[in-house]
Amino acid sequence: MGTVYLVGAGPGDPKLITCRGWELLHRADVVLHDALVGPEVLAMVSPRAEVIDVGRRAGETRWLTQERINRLLVELADQHSVVVRLKGGDPLVFGRGAEEALVLAAAGVPFEIVPGVTAGTGALAYAGIPLTHRGVATTALFVTAHPHEGPAGDERWRHIAHAGGTLVVYMAGARIRVVTERLMRLGRSPDTPAALVESGTLPAQRVVRGTLRDLAGRAGDARGPALIVVGEVARLSESLAWVSPGPLAGRTVLIARARAQRSRIASSLRALGATVLEYPAIHSRPGPDVDAVASAVEALGGSNREALGARGVLLFTGAAAVEEALGALAHAGKDARSLAGLLLVGIGRETIAALRRAGLRCDLPLRSYLPIRVVAALRRRIGPLEGHPVVLLLDGQEESALADALAAAGARTHPLRLATRAVDGRGRQPLERVIAAGALDALVLPSSSAAEALVAAGLGVPPTVEMIAIGPATAATAERLGLPAARVAGPGGAQALVAELLGRFGNPGSEVPRRAASSSDH
Repeated sequence: MGTVYLVGAGPGDPKLITCRGWELLHRADVVLHDALVGPEVLAMVSPRAEVIDVGRRAGETRWLTQERINRLLVELADQHSVVVRLKGGDPLVFGRGAEEALVLAAAGVPFEIVPGVTAGTGALAYAGIPLTHRGVATTALFVTAHPHEGPAGDERWRHIAHAGGTLVVYMAGARIRVVTERLMRLGRSPDTPAALVESGTLPAQRVVRGTLRDLAGRAGDARGPALIVVGEVARLSESLAWVSPGPLAGRTVLIARARAQRSRIASSLRALGATVLEYPAIHSRPGPDVDAVASAVEALGGSNREALGARGVLLFTGAAAVEEALGALAHAGKDARSLAGLLLVGIGRETIAALRRAGLRCDLPLRSYLPIRVVAALRRRIGPLEGHPVVLLLDGQEESALADALAAAGARTHPLRLATRAVDGRGRQPLERVIAAGALDALVLPSSSAAEALVAAGLGVPPTVEMIAIGPATAATAERLGLPAARVAGPGGAQALVAELLGRFGNPGSEVPRRAASSSDH
């Protein structure tokens, strides 16, 4: 029997998940998550894991009952070693984590509770509102906005209204006016400072300040998850506000992906305040030629080098190819010493970084995957390629053109496919909801292969979405695939794409959010 881990995902910002939570997502066999767990947190889940959405959303009837979720946890623990129940915020703060833990205990299922940052502390901190402050508030009370009608409900809220200190009302987005009017009717002063924190810790965070009397009118309708804060500490928000909305705040951008590595473009856009989605999720798996690596490397170097009459070339086309090659060598009882004397070529930033992490020097680092440029760079480095041995360690399917170009240049090319790519559709449902709501502003195509992966995933893109391609070749691929016409970013690669989005959607006068200026990804 396995163990069920009740894990708090935090209030929204993926960087606020705990180290223990992050570790378990990487180890999980299966993950059951709530609606408030965002796609950036789900992207941390191991590609080997099954992901089950058990969240309830307004207007949806497919939601599993709590009783069914409880039974499912017990059933899955009997089938898997690591079962993660992933909840927004903290599992024991309005998250029904205790109910699920009691069911697991009664069934004899081992469990662990992994605390998370609850919205009542995390979202308030991002809004610059302290729960307590000396001389202002020494107590704090957390409640939910769920209705409690009738005399018994009024009596509970009368105690809440007169409790003093800081009052934090969860799940308040659709009930701002109901909550504020009830508190005033039952005795809280209409002049009490109050604030609404919507989508706290996320790029779309909105903070509305006022009093109990005017907060509902100032706030209007809340579109995201929201808290109401009532008490004198709400006055401190203007002085303690430290999160600045970036120039892309309120904008949602989809970045098409064709590789497993994290996107620099995504990190840059998040730092500017945009909500960024990445789809499809691509995961690498061992390819069919992994077992042939050791013999191919041996044929390139060592005692065969003089017979070959040329320095062998080992060309890596991706980070997964580096990892699989080194793993295959280790499995064959070899290590990095077997690569001595070979010319190591890496294509792409992630590939070069993977070689560096492995303690290997990249003799010829290349940025471009274009076959004509790779062949030209090799000729500049080693001269004519006729008869020159090249082992091409492939990461994915699209590098066959490179093998053909090397062979056409006369190289004795030995291509080995060390990794294949599989599309994981786990981010599809959140993205489809964004598209259906008309909330997607732009789609970024960082490469032709990314455009191909997007179309292969079968995602419909409305023609109203701004399409931006990294270059004319990518734009031509998008047009050939039937995607909406794409604007072409200027020269400069990823930076040009970001600049194009800023020019199209940027809010003049905004600054880079201070919370994101020094952030780093897992």
